[in-house]
Amino acid sequence: MRCLIWFFILTCAVWAQPIEIALFEGGEGLDYFQRCALEFSEARCQGDPRISEKLRIRLLEGKPPEVTNASLPFDQLIAKGKVLALDRWLEGPNWEGSGRWRDDFLPGSLERFRVGGHIYGIPLQYTVQACYYSRANFRAHGWVAPKTWEEWVQLCGRVETSGQAALAFQGRYTYYASPLIQHCYYYLAGPRAYADQFTLKAGSFDNAAMIDSLHRVQQLAREHFQPGALGMSHTEAQLEFLQGHAAMLVCGSWFKSEMRDKIPAGFELAEFALPPPAASRTPPAAQVGAGYFFVFSESAQPARGVDYLRLISSRARAAELVAAQDLPVAVRGANNQLSPDLDGLRDILAQSRASFGEGLSVTHPGMAQVWADVRFDLLQARATPAELAQRLETAAARLRDGEAAAAPLFPWRPWLLLAAVLGLVLLGKSSEPAQASHLRRLPWADALWLAGPPLFLYALFFWLPGLSALLASGCEWDGLSAPHWVGGANFRQLLQSSPRFWQALGNNLFLMACIPTLITVWSLLFAVLLQPDRPGHRFLRALYFLPNLLGIGAILIWQQIYHPQGPLNRLLGWENFTWLSQDHLYPSMLPLALWSAGGFQLVLCSAALAQVPSDLVDAARLEGANRWQQFWAVSWPCLRPTVLAGYFLLLIGAVKSFETIWLFTNQEPTSQVHVLGTLLVQTAFAELKLGEATALAVILLVLVLALQRALHRLEAE
Repeated sequence: MRCLIWFFILTCAVWAQPIEIALFEGGEGLDYFQRCALEFSEARCQGDPRISEKLRIRLLEGKPPEVTNASLPFDQLIAKGKVLALDRWLEGPNWEGSGRWRDDFLPGSLERFRVGGHIYGIPLQYTVQACYYSRANFRAHGWVAPKTWEEWVQLCGRVETSGQAALAFQGRYTYYASPLIQHCYYYLAGPRAYADQFTLKAGSFDNAAMIDSLHRVQQLAREHFQPGALGMSHTEAQLEFLQGHAAMLVCGSWFKSEMRDKIPAGFELAEFALPPPAASRTPPAAQVGAGYFFVFSESAQPARGVDYLRLISSRARAAELVAAQDLPVAVRGANNQLSPDLDGLRDILAQSRASFGEGLSVTHPGMAQVWADVRFDLLQARATPAELAQRLETAAARLRDGEAAAAPLFPWRPWLLLAAVLGLVLLGKSSEPAQASHLRRLPWADALWLAGPPLFLYALFFWLPGLSALLASGCEWDGLSAPHWVGGANFRQLLQSSPRFWQALGNNLFLMACIPTLITVWSLLFAVLLQPDRPGHRFLRALYFLPNLLGIGAILIWQQIYHPQGPLNRLLGWENFTWLSQDHLYPSMLPLALWSAGGFQLVLCSAALAQVPSDLVDAARLEGANRWQQFWAVSWPCLRPTVLAGYFLLLIGAVKSFETIWLFTNQEPTSQVHVLGTLLVQTAFAELKLGEATALAVILLVLVLALQRALHRLEAE
């Protein structure tokens, strides 16, 4: 009896724990989900635009939340049994008890995550792709919404004749071209052929319909995108449209919610569906990206997570979300609450009996980088559509047939890299500290008591994780199933057969060569010019140091400076130069690095100069030495250790570069701009090659340790 009582108490205690809802904080915000959590009374919401990155780590640890809508590899998670099948709840009553839960959703919206006859994902937000325009602008010029792709291209020409740009576009982030490519291919090849691409079926990429689709998008980009569009972020492009600099904008239905505070008063927002090519015989379909929610089967209380989903997708609550955020949803009847500004979106959904789009189809993880590179080359016209289609087909064949060990492409480069690392380790002279004769040696017992506890903690938190990482680098592991030992295959793949690795290392070397040298020389020059210490010089040093206090805010400031219609282009007299396009990204980073990191180096150099003995400077001056001779003979020997330390810190920072590249490319760098840090994240979390990513981390660690060793030996000279 006592055991039953304790079992009951423990069951109640577990049941009383709130479930955890981990949300991507996007256009729909968090207020709605938090209100539903309060009504549910036993749910705790947390939202973050970077929630996907955090959850990937938790999944590796085996500690998932109950519910999430984050962007994760759910196809792989479902295959591994990590996601709960929802069929029995869908066949049961909805939240209100007025019918089956399944019947609350729009036609076709549940089909995306039907796997093996079971449904795993619940759609809520329905991000419809459409072309936005100003109704007043169209009315003033007599323009009408096009019905075919060819009419749309003609309309773009008429818009440009009137003096306006035709299409604002978010060209810095190449995945915004995906809706255009998928739209053309769906209508030219048909739904079945469209679906074949996501299963990597042979011939689904290199075919006439795909080449035609790529050609249409490339032509649209070259002839009708707003000048400078390929250097704009999504918010910059949306502002260009709202400010009347472009007549149309292709965007998802989050646009109004995201830009609510930026829409000018009286702006008559309207939408039309992306028009199909005239040759298409495919029935009308909505191109959507649904915000799917999932319940993790290994969470603490999955059944209660399902109940939370029943609440947020109920018709009454979904209508509240639509009314509050002006976003379409996948729940029947709720979209009647859309504002008149979004009548076009409502019409698109009402007239469609099928749906397609990235939100409903997820490509193979190994294709993510291939698509990023193809889209960039397409928009920049760096390759023909036929060449790009062939590249996609080749990549799909490699993944479909299994990625066999690639033939060594760079047999000598690993040895050159090893020689460079050894050269850094052996650089300079090694000096052992002299043992002072008046100091006695500490007995081993005392040394063990003094050094043992910190060494134990250091081993626990640094050596053991490092050893586990080294072991993981010898495994083939996707993070979802048991690792498989492959020895040095990951290192051979990276060092001998991966062009991306050597491209990323080359980018790191560019940053290592340019940024530390530029910052060190510039800061040292200013430190010398701002001597001696005077009030005016102190003010200038403080002003120069100010950008170091801004942190990540410096990137936001430089995004405005580098805007294609921004102050830098106006100052130089250049028209719409795309500074932040990925083919110009690295040269554009140099002024940013100098501005944001130079102040700290200036402070170091100024402090070192202040320690130069004044009597030595006076003696050199009396001997007739000019200012340069005084600096080189007297000041530089005192400055050298500080300058070298700062220089090597900048070198190590260049090796570990990550944030600026990751932010400027919005987490989708092309192969040509990867650094080792971004390649590591891409390999681990987008391609699910955790063993290879760990091997890359080991190589990165070796480079950093070699640089630190070189600094130590140079300081010892």
